[in-house]
Amino acid sequence: MTGKESAMPQGEGRFWKGHYGREPFDLRLTVLRMLHRLPLIALVTVLGTAAFGGGYYVKNVLLRDQRLFAATSVYRVDYNVASEAELQTSYINAMTWNTYLQSGAFQEMLQSRLGGSGGFPEQASGEGMEAFVWSDLRVPAVTVTAEDPAEAERILRAVDEVMTKDFTLQEIRSVSVIDAGRAEEIIPDVRVGRAAALSAVLSCFFAVIALLLKETGDDGIWLPSTVWKRYGLKAAGTLESPGLKQNMRYFFGEKHDGGDLAPERKGREDAARKGREQKNGKRGVAVCTVQEDMKPEEVLAGLRERCPETVDSSWFAAASPLTQPENCDVLREASGILLAVKAGCHGGRKLEYVLEYLQQQDCEVTAAILWEADEKLIRRYYFGRTGRGRAAEER
Repeated sequence: MTGKESAMPQGEGRFWKGHYGREPFDLRLTVLRMLHRLPLIALVTVLGTAAFGGGYYVKNVLLRDQRLFAATSVYRVDYNVASEAELQTSYINAMTWNTYLQSGAFQEMLQSRLGGSGGFPEQASGEGMEAFVWSDLRVPAVTVTAEDPAEAERILRAVDEVMTKDFTLQEIRSVSVIDAGRAEEIIPDVRVGRAAALSAVLSCFFAVIALLLKETGDDGIWLPSTVWKRYGLKAAGTLESPGLKQNMRYFFGEKHDGGDLAPERKGREDAARKGREQKNGKRGVAVCTVQEDMKPEEVLAGLRERCPETVDSSWFAAASPLTQPENCDVLREASGILLAVKAGCHGGRKLEYVLEYLQQQDCEVTAAILWEADEKLIRRYYFGRTGRGRAAEER
């Protein structure tokens, strides 16, 4: 019946219309429910951070499949120019240096310095050897990368010899080594902090979205007003509602005035009322539960303690029609029916089914009470509202 109105016969020409899934979106309740689930959101965030951020760290730091070492030498190049002005037209940039390093002539000289054609490893060519010009045009640098630090240094020493002794250009007068580098391990650009932060944000985001979707499609009942908005059924409130006594008197009438009556007079009035009900073919008010695991006797006892001026000995307990359908014969003879609905998730569908079944059996429900409700949630929801306004909304 989600998203549709349902009309079931009720008495003579009366119809009960349910509006399940069509009540207005309650932003206040949704926010309070999300705040209540902050521990769950925090847990999902921590687990997501540990799973994705930790996985990133393990993969890129602890389980790296390859360790590389780099050695860098810095050179001083004296250009064959007479003035600084001519230097601007004769200098060699980084791209040109890399072209020279990867040229066949340079590779042959490097192989010769390494001990022949068989001594030049594959790592020394291509991306294994790269030139840079960081600041001064006369101070280039060459970096050699290899899996073994000793191998990286061996190749770099050969590059130093080629640069200073074998490599010649018309623009260059001489090349000297000013800093012969040593091999150091290359630390990958692994940003574990950023990965963990991104994992936390995404985990929190998806947790909130999932909970919002679940909250939107949930048939749970958390407030007495939901019973009225969704099912058109009058609600007396909860056991701790400030307007419960007033609502109970409004729905079922006041039987006696509590402690102001003597026990003898109270007993006479109860006996007289029972006689009138038997004469009219009606029993007292039935307290009927919706969920199967609820005990109607406990609900009746709680109501007698909370509303003694309304709930007297003529009230009786009736189990849920979901477990005892034969109770409809007794409920049909009752002068009124108070449905007790357990608050929380997955209560709406069962209440819907019970209402439809009772309507089909010509059992008219007078009102409902929300049982085992989250009173803290209700107090926060009605914070700042007057007791009269709250009682009116519950009805």
